[in-house]
Amino acid sequence: MKQNVRGVGVGTVSLVLIFAVLCLTVFAVLTLSTANAEKTMANRTADFITSYYNADTNATIITAHILESYRSGNFPEEGDIDASFFGVPLTAKQNDSDILYVSFIYKVNDVLNLSVKLRLSEEREMVLEWRLVSSLDWEVDDTLPVWDGT
Repeated sequence: MKQNVRGVGVGTVSLVLIFAVLCLTVFAVLTLSTANAEKTMANRTADFITSYYNADTNATIITAHILESYRSGNFPEEGDIDASFFGVPLTAKQNDSDILYVSFIYKVNDVLNLSVKLRLSEEREMVLEWRLVSSLDWEVDDTLPVWDGT
């Protein structure tokens, strides 16, 4: 007598189960590597933000010291001046009128510096520049490696 079996065999169910376990394992590994990469990026970002705000705070203190010295009349007129805070060298230039331009650069990290330029006069003190600049030399690569056909 012939027995008629209906339904899915045991082998097919096992193959589907093995495929599902493999897919879940691959997704778990991808999730773990993505989470690790995002943690590394978050730590780098936190380190940069901390170093930037430390530099910004110290540059603000130096700027306040410069303004206080200028207002009290104790600030040198022109040339390179060694700041009493953080050992940051200042550059001061005075034009024909009674306007003094003071600038300094504060190191944020190995790649970026905070550049500050101030305009000081009897009427008004003004911040002309407060921005991040690269500390690395930039070289232009104008070569274009195009295949010449040979």
